[in-house]
Amino acid sequence: MWLSLVIVVIAAVVGGCVSIPTSSSPQPIGSLERRNPSANVPSPTPGMDPESLVRAFLKAGVNPGSGHLAARQFLTTKASDDWDDRGGSLILGQINVLTDDRTADAFSVRLIGDNTGTLQSNGQLIPASGRVEIKLGLVRQNGEWRIDGPLPAGAILDRTVFENSYQSHSLYFPSTDGRRLVADPRWLYAANRQLPDQLIGLLIQGPSDDIARAVNNPFNAGSNLRGSITTDGGGVRMDLTGLVDTDDQVRTLLAAQIVWTLARNEIPGPYRIDADGVALLDKYPGGLQTTDVAALDPTAVPAETVGLNVIRGGALLKVEQAGESPAPGPTGTSNSIIAAALSPDGSTVAIVQRAGSGQSLSLARYGGTPQEVLRGSSITRPSFAGDANAVWSVVDGKVVRISIDPTSGATQRVESDSGSVGSAASGQITEFQVSRDGARVAMIVGGQVVLGVISTDRNRYSLGGVRTAAYNIGGPAVSLDWASGDTVVVARATTDTPVVQVQINGTPAVGLLSSNLTPPVSAVVANSSTIYVADSRGVLRLSSNNGEPDQYWNEVGPTMGSNSIPVLP
Repeated sequence: MWLSLVIVVIAAVVGGCVSIPTSSSPQPIGSLERRNPSANVPSPTPGMDPESLVRAFLKAGVNPGSGHLAARQFLTTKASDDWDDRGGSLILGQINVLTDDRTADAFSVRLIGDNTGTLQSNGQLIPASGRVEIKLGLVRQNGEWRIDGPLPAGAILDRTVFENSYQSHSLYFPSTDGRRLVADPRWLYAANRQLPDQLIGLLIQGPSDDIARAVNNPFNAGSNLRGSITTDGGGVRMDLTGLVDTDDQVRTLLAAQIVWTLARNEIPGPYRIDADGVALLDKYPGGLQTTDVAALDPTAVPAETVGLNVIRGGALLKVEQAGESPAPGPTGTSNSIIAAALSPDGSTVAIVQRAGSGQSLSLARYGGTPQEVLRGSSITRPSFAGDANAVWSVVDGKVVRISIDPTSGATQRVESDSGSVGSAASGQITEFQVSRDGARVAMIVGGQVVLGVISTDRNRYSLGGVRTAAYNIGGPAVSLDWASGDTVVVARATTDTPVVQVQINGTPAVGLLSSNLTPPVSAVVANSSTIYVADSRGVLRLSSNNGEPDQYWNEVGPTMGSNSIPVLP
């Protein structure tokens, strides 16, 4: 062997110097447009020089088929036999190939590139940062250059080729209470023509490690897919096995997660799902439509009539087309409110007020009289967890969940274990916002944006799966909100691209247009169609109308010229 492979992380890059791409289509919510995948990967050609061969090897690595057979063509026979490609694949950007030594029959190079992430074997993309150096040796085999020596487990991928060859697909798993479906994004090779089989196979395998404690997997350990899924003639047909002893409640969850996983990945129904030779659900022998499992639609938004509110002068005001008016009840005449949150259906409001030398957190029906539930020196903006029955906040550095009995209104405070947050960022938690499915949390910790997963065990709550949301956000971040179950919008204390969008699928942050914003941007709230921000002039919105995104931020007239903080259900 000519040279052992060495991987060296040169330097971590976490500061504010990392650039943020700006979306050329300034849509406020949703994924970047799917690219047309490229199925073509290079193969060695006669007379290929060492540098060209190494670059082609990195491109060929994106095809995982047959144990990365395409990439193995660039290796010596022994190197191919020894290579274990089953580990996480390293994704590098801005790759330079530098020559170290060369003889007539041996060659050594160094790959130097930006570490942008690791693609796990289950398709989960974990973002990363830093510079990576990899030393490779090449020798002549049958007169042609081939890479020799040990390779790391998993492939080494060129980021640009990865982005053109893989697509993000969300799987859905039931929450622990079975009331919602939670997204679990995976990246799959786009040229694979068996997407339905892949998706259902991944559902059967179960959720990714970080989300596993926040969801359930209704499939039994012995469950499997019999044969292949057929999509001929319109609709989908599959036969599952190992579900004989599964009760109706679990079968309903299975049907919902299968239907929504396929539907959200543009695989249309009807969905004929058999289990051990008979219909999974007796009342749908001809197949299901999304309307049959609409109660678990992961994109559904509760009906509400409250709309946009703002905090100004310590009071909560309702914003309407004709102007602003005090919110009903005592919150509309207060002079001490500094932060507020509305439940998804708009029925309940949580407010943080000045209270002597400290602060208090109170709850009320919208228009009702607030009832104080706790006090502290410092309380973050509250966040409801999917409905009006639980609210979260950080009180004097401790993560607190307050449950609300929907019948009596009685509250119960439970502190959550947040010790894992320090593994991703250090500093004070200044924002703590729970996703609309109640499974994830987005935080600002010491100015950095951090994602985590909320797990429950017998009314005990803890944060796990904590990681940096994206390494190109820079900062410092000052405010954030969930626009949907998989997208977070962040306001930064910068004049250049002060508002960015981050998805939970491991991709870098994307900057939203900012030409008519007047920094500083101090607050942001969002839902699935509209983002509201507070800049130095007032509140502005960016939304989509009939599928067409706004091309600039629109002023919310009644708020202009005031120091208003937007509040949204």
